[in-house]
Amino acid sequence: MTKNQTVDLLKSQMPGFYSVEQVINLIEKIEEGSSRKITTEDIQKAIDRTINWVDNNERDLLDLDSAELELDYNNRVEVVGVPINTEGLREALENNFMDFGEEVEEEAENEL
Repeated sequence: MTKNQTVDLLKSQMPGFYSVEQVINLIEKIEEGSSRKITTEDIQKAIDRTINWVDNNERDLLDLDSAELELDYNNRVEVVGVPINTEGLREALENNFMDFGEEVEEEAENEL
């Protein structure tokens, strides 16, 4: 019996100890077993898209104007540090991974 069939059956029955509305409310909150599963292939695609974004936006990702340089003992210039634009990286990660999440609605405490 599916969730919808159960709700239809309860609507047609006479109320017992609990009201029909209370029982239907509980059944409506039951998640169906056909929810989407996240596969390793889905994750790999999202990782690939993020890496491609990083490759294509290197100048936006790295703050080259704030790079720290040092002169070593052989008079060679060494890059000591280059700050990363973490907000740009966060945006790329959110764009590629947020599709996997589900919004959680805060439920009212009007249960049984």
